Amino acid sequence: MIKYQLYTCIAWLLLSNCAVQLLAEKDFYEVLGITKDATNKEIRKAFKKLALTMHPDKNINDPEAHNKFVRINEIYEVLKDEEMRKKYDKYGEEGLKDDKRGGRYESYNYYRDEFGIYDDDPEVVTLDGGDFEASIHSGEVWFVNFYSPRCSHCHQLAPTWRKFAEEFSGVVNIGAVNCHDNHWICSNNGIRSYPSLVLFVKNERPVKYQGDRSKKDLTRFVMEHVNVEVVDLWDSNIEVEIAEKPKLPWVVSFCRSETDSSYEDDDEIEGDCPSRITRRKIAGLMSGLANVGSVDCGSSPEICRGANVTKKSGVYHFAVGKFPEPTDESDVHYFQSLDAKEIHTEFMEKLVPGLNSVSQQKLEKHVKNKPALVFLEFSEDSQADQKETSLKKLPKLLQDHRISVVKIDCFSEPWCNEKFHISQDSTLVFKGKGISDFEVYHGRPSVAELSMFAQESSKARLHTLNPSHFKDGMMVENDKPWFVDFFAPWCPPCKALLPELRKASQSLNSINFGTIDCTNFQAVCSEFGIHSYPTTMLFNNSIITEYTGHHNSHGISQFVQDLINPPYEHLTPKTFEALVQRREPGVTWVVDFYANWCGPCRAMLPDWRKMSKMLAGVIKVGAVDCAKAGHSSFCKKQLVDSYPEIRLYPSKKNEHSNPVYDTYEGWNRQAHSLAAWALENVPNGVVTMSYSDFDNNGQPKDKSAWLLDFFTPWCGHCHAFAPKFMMLSFKFTDRVKFGKIDCQSMPSICSKNGVRAYPTIQFYPPKSGSSRPGKESIRTQDPNEIQRIIESQMKQYETKEAKKQKSKKKEKDEL
Repeated sequence: MIKYQLYTCIAWLLLSNCAVQLLAEKDFYEVLGITKDATNKEIRKAFKKLALTMHPDKNINDPEAHNKFVRINEIYEVLKDEEMRKKYDKYGEEGLKDDKRGGRYESYNYYRDEFGIYDDDPEVVTLDGGDFEASIHSGEVWFVNFYSPRCSHCHQLAPTWRKFAEEFSGVVNIGAVNCHDNHWICSNNGIRSYPSLVLFVKNERPVKYQGDRSKKDLTRFVMEHVNVEVVDLWDSNIEVEIAEKPKLPWVVSFCRSETDSSYEDDDEIEGDCPSRITRRKIAGLMSGLANVGSVDCGSSPEICRGANVTKKSGVYHFAVGKFPEPTDESDVHYFQSLDAKEIHTEFMEKLVPGLNSVSQQKLEKHVKNKPALVFLEFSEDSQADQKETSLKKLPKLLQDHRISVVKIDCFSEPWCNEKFHISQDSTLVFKGKGISDFEVYHGRPSVAELSMFAQESSKARLHTLNPSHFKDGMMVENDKPWFVDFFAPWCPPCKALLPELRKASQSLNSINFGTIDCTNFQAVCSEFGIHSYPTTMLFNNSIITEYTGHHNSHGISQFVQDLINPPYEHLTPKTFEALVQRREPGVTWVVDFYANWCGPCRAMLPDWRKMSKMLAGVIKVGAVDCAKAGHSSFCKKQLVDSYPEIRLYPSKKNEHSNPVYDTYEGWNRQAHSLAAWALENVPNGVVTMSYSDFDNNGQPKDKSAWLLDFFTPWCGHCHAFAPKFMMLSFKFTDRVKFGKIDCQSMPSICSKNGVRAYPTIQFYPPKSGSSRPGKESIRTQDPNEIQRIIESQMKQYETKEAKKQKSKKKEKDEL
């Protein structure tokens, strides 16, 4: 019996270990049961489903339950993070060695009750990453709930928020941001407590809700801040009101009497008329599409008789120019419902015309000088899709941006495929510079995202590319460098990158930007060895450089600028030998040995560029990519076994000497720390001063001009300023002496000079005879500004000295 139990335990352990091994070997997407194009919401839902079945709290008899759960938690942490997900897609788990996450996890109750609060609510849009920016800048109104899964008040609000979303969907967009997963969104929007409810309205500052979290008060708040207008019409004002609003149809509520104009009761209907709050909802839903008004037939019977609505109160639609006296029955439409959303749906389906259809000739003529959002329809039933109520809002939303919205029937027109290399329903933005200058849309067919895309794309210089743009491994049009994004439409990180590329294209006029869809043009992507998405490359004639930095416009701009005008040398084994190992006497090099898949290396890259610029003209800077083909064996010969490894190769005394390198051991890889370390190995003009260098008044004894840096060892700003101060010293060699004073060690000197904060920078002009003119406190840490101030001071002194010398010479000549 004991043997049997022992064998059972061993078998159980072996099976458990096998299960963990299988999880370890499986593809991340396969483990969660999702496809590679899964959204963040789909990833969360898949992880939650597994968490509720695999959590150790529910599997107490499984000795490997902890390890299994750690594994799926690690997978979730990778796939929810855009940068780590791209790294995994490109390099597999090998590329994640420096970014291990997911070792800690929450209790079973957390995943059951607190995780993904709004993931199952269709009316509440969960906003992540780029979705948030696209939504709040779309031109539509958004009311967003910033919450934390750990927050009890957030969970108390959730049922109310869901009901509010159901009721107001269409009037405003209702969103939710999980600040635990999207802390940078919350931080950038000043969120300090949960839940925080913020209303985003076009061209206005965001408004934070401060009231009671009841549905009634939330309704009052939205209605007060959303710019909706319901025009109360009566006999004396109707002509003026109609004359001021001639371009839109009218939707008018005709009532027998006004019984209630407050928000105090929740009743949506006043007899056979919509309440005031319902009328405001109708106005919100129809903003930009119709004028909304109300008439009290009891006090203005002539208006009701003229409109021929005396028999039946309710809500009516009047065609443009046909209110208040329609000429035909077809000019008037009676709505069967008194519910705002049902009235809006009926209005959009029956009364708002579909998108204009244009021919090839008309499109080519239009987009020569005007931007347009264009829907290409390749299937017969796609026309039904275009009649979706939401898309009909686009012409009105985009008219202020002078972007027209049209559709083209490509079902019977082969030129669509020939011209655009497209064979399925697609949405394009033409930039107003001809039929060949366009960008294809790859997002969701929502009004908010389409509107945002049209506005961004029409201004950006991001072009959709096809095989005709490439030839023999180069760009056909190569008068400028090209920054090309190789992507797949199903890839979430690819979609998040596109808005950043548009931003970068607007700030970098010296290069072109393009995207190529690898699912449509596999041969092109294979030619350039593309194995993961997105992969971005800079084509500079025959030189192609892959971008490995962060996917934001600033990182891309820095990368492009640094490649065109590099602040440091991209070294190969040959150039390393020629420039570093055979460097001339007096030349110092700092070299970064890195791998393009290494997370810490990529994180350090912006600081490496910044440091390179700081050291320009004093120390040469280079970098070797050890992951590049042919470089791995070279790095091993240089005894590089981890990344990044930063080495300083000091100046040779003569051409035959070969001094050893020094390795950076510091934990801080910020630009100022790296620069300060490098400059310590180069002779510079900064003197560490002692008491003996000062007179009784606390001023330098030496009669020369001095620039002094008063600092303390614990001051972070002092450390950041130190390399800038050292670099300044090279610009004033033999004119100004530079010194630094540790105020922790020499408090009396600092006190005599009135130092109250650190760092303090003071300039002491040269002594004239036995006295020195007054010192000047410099209230900036900008090296360029400090240089300007010192140059001005020294010029005044040198001009005076020149005049003195001239006067003395004149006196001597006269004698």
